[in-house]
Amino acid sequence: MARSSRAPLLVVLAVALAASATISALDKQSNTPPSSGSLTSSKNAESTALYCTGLSDARHHAPGRVTFVNTSNSKRSLDVQVVSNTASRASKTIELAAHGSLSIQPQSFASGNYFAVAVQVSGGGVVAEEVANGGDTQTPCTSAGVTDWFGAGFNTSVGSSAVLDLYNPTATPAVFNASIYGPGGFSAPAPFQGMAVSAHSLVALNLGAQIVNTDNVGVHVKVLRGSLIIVGAQTTNLVTSFNAGSAQVSKSIWFPRVTTVSGALAQLRVFNMSSLPADITAQVSLGSYKITPETSTVAPYSSGVVTITPNSAIPAAGYAAVTLTSSEPVAAALATGTTSGLALAAPVVPSNEFIVSDFSGQGFDAATITNTAKKPITVTFSVVGTNGSSSTQLQGSSTLDILHAYSGLSTLKGHTLLIASSKSSLVVATTLPTRPAGIVVVNPLDRR
Repeated sequence: MARSSRAPLLVVLAVALAASATISALDKQSNTPPSSGSLTSSKNAESTALYCTGLSDARHHAPGRVTFVNTSNSKRSLDVQVVSNTASRASKTIELAAHGSLSIQPQSFASGNYFAVAVQVSGGGVVAEEVANGGDTQTPCTSAGVTDWFGAGFNTSVGSSAVLDLYNPTATPAVFNASIYGPGGFSAPAPFQGMAVSAHSLVALNLGAQIVNTDNVGVHVKVLRGSLIIVGAQTTNLVTSFNAGSAQVSKSIWFPRVTTVSGALAQLRVFNMSSLPADITAQVSLGSYKITPETSTVAPYSSGVVTITPNSAIPAAGYAAVTLTSSEPVAAALATGTTSGLALAAPVVPSNEFIVSDFSGQGFDAATITNTAKKPITVTFSVVGTNGSSSTQLQGSSTLDILHAYSGLSTLKGHTLLIASSKSSLVVATTLPTRPAGIVVVNPLDRR
């Protein structure tokens, strides 16, 4: 009798343990790269969120604005919260018309040195971009934090500054460690370990406070609790850029538009977190030229550089498409500029949706689509505020100018273009008009 009475109890306990295991599995942290907003597939969402950080006051080189674009056919209400690194806060509700755009300047809302913006949107279809004054530095806002962040190429040498802006979008404190990978190897400065970011708060981490007078610094931020929105602000000789970093390391990284023109500088800055040497190969495609791949080895736990421009083996002949492959997973950034200073740009992760919008008001010098897969894909274009769309086939491992692929526009200046592909193997690359050409790379908004 006792044995039969225990049987149902054992069944209940087994079910309870199985349920507990399921809940535990669902509760694990993930580091899925966030969306840069609410693109076409989420226009019918009841509400969405956007988070932006990286802007500063004028004294810290990156003052500017956050520009919102409504890609949907309906008006949206935006609840905007601004916070600074000094804990100053402000809020405002604004209305954004269908297919409309508007900008705010965080430094006019709150006092402080560095700023973050959190936005709750009454629906989907709204995207946002941070644009520094002058338009030459931009980075997309995102919809969620990450638990791992990798930023390559920072410079703390004399005349430069490198600051990580870390915003906590959640209602509980976040804790992180920051590790450094430089030309001389690995370091984990004690002040960068176990750092806390309060709920809905911003911390500005000055890399130069611990990593003194060092060029080509790679940073890995490991979030131990919670998640963070992270953007690196790099200034070298008054040339400021946003480095949005990556949510993961990789053995294949694409840079479809790298300048090779006379007077320009272009480097691939790489860091290797593994215990093995990383053998780097940069395949360079430049017009009809046959170029021997550039190779380099990055030592374990350190950083290295592959120079594209100037390089006696690579002609000064416009834009090159560069594919970086590595024997070990690495993080990378493209550094472009002149002897007056370099700007950093994180690589674009292959995806199936992008938005190209003229946030700077300057138009683009180059705007391309690249199929990173070997098989053809279908790419569809549509202009926000107009009806209809157009599609084209993009062959495997190929790059095509957007205005050649899409005949619906003669210029991208003043327009917002939605780009979708049949597979998540698409990379979109854009540069702004500059002299020398191609030294300001701006990443499109994506949905990763």
